[in-house]
Amino acid sequence: MNSINQNIADLFSGKFSAEIDPEASPLIPGKGPAKVSFSYLFFSDVRKDISDRDKYHFTRELVEFADNSGFEAVYFPERHFYEFGSIYANNSIMAAYFAPLTQNIRLRTAAVTSTLHHPVEIVENWAMIDILSNGRVDLGFGDGWNKPDFILSPDTYANRKTLRNERIPVIQKLWRGESVSFPGPNGEVFPINVYPRPIQKELNVWYVTTSEQGFKHAGKQGYNVFTMLYGIDLNELGKKIEVYRQARKVSGFDPDTGIVSLMMHTLVHPDMEWVQRAVSSPFKDYIRSSLLAHMKAADKELNDDEVEKMVDYSYARYFQTGGVFGPLEDCQKQVDHAIGVGVNEIAFLQDFGVDYASVKESLVYLKQLVDQNHKSRVNDGK
Repeated sequence: MNSINQNIADLFSGKFSAEIDPEASPLIPGKGPAKVSFSYLFFSDVRKDISDRDKYHFTRELVEFADNSGFEAVYFPERHFYEFGSIYANNSIMAAYFAPLTQNIRLRTAAVTSTLHHPVEIVENWAMIDILSNGRVDLGFGDGWNKPDFILSPDTYANRKTLRNERIPVIQKLWRGESVSFPGPNGEVFPINVYPRPIQKELNVWYVTTSEQGFKHAGKQGYNVFTMLYGIDLNELGKKIEVYRQARKVSGFDPDTGIVSLMMHTLVHPDMEWVQRAVSSPFKDYIRSSLLAHMKAADKELNDDEVEKMVDYSYARYFQTGGVFGPLEDCQKQVDHAIGVGVNEIAFLQDFGVDYASVKESLVYLKQLVDQNHKSRVNDGK
């Protein structure tokens, strides 16, 4: 996920001083999707005043809320060797923990770093979770970005982007039960079938990307897409979704059935001033922590003033145009805008440092947002 790298590019390309227009008309490339779903994404939780155990407990509370409130899925990341997201070092363990504790939501990843793990290892782990969850596993795949992560697989860093594209079809074959040959000791080749067998015959794949090239590749392969508003607004995202739909059509896939899932930072509450107080400081801390991690990974250096300017810019842009914040009416406008540009699913992100009590207070309003969209979309589809 090259999130802050894009913001760095924005800063030096002059976009830093660009005016933000939250009233910009949505780009509607076509009729919005008849069915829109809502999910949770867990990503970071960098608070230093909370123990890791308490963070896991909070995650459980939100997952159980989602399971009982009509959410589609919960997404878990894979993060290594940095405090930003370190509690999610292994998303298969997280999903295995929640498999028996949930009944309805699907257990997804955003993402498995396919370049750090052998395809057989990925399929073995997640086939077990598919069985434990009675067939509720979907997998999103990334190629990795943080160079230290690749101590787990040093030889795959340089070719990571190509390797992800090569490994996903192999993972799909293994999931179906097909035999795939791999080299073993002394160069000997072994045909491998993976056991135990998952419940689902086919694996639902999400391709994690923010680039137009990534959207096109996902469309050509018939994958779903998981994406973020990093360096772009919803209208620009709509153009990438058009590229995705067209690529699906050209490759013989139904252009309308592919799912585009969008991460959006979220805090729904009728009092906008309360939301701003609750969000401002922790959200800036979250952005700063992410920024420093990506700067380190990209071997970039900025002084403290430049960092703070980027933090302020990113916060203003996200709060006004890239998140779901404030009263129900304002949040619905943002949801409608996302739907209008072709988004099929919104993955709410709430573990970005906001006080847990504030998040819990907001859940009743978040459920109202989800419920009213489910009802309106059902009625529209009749």
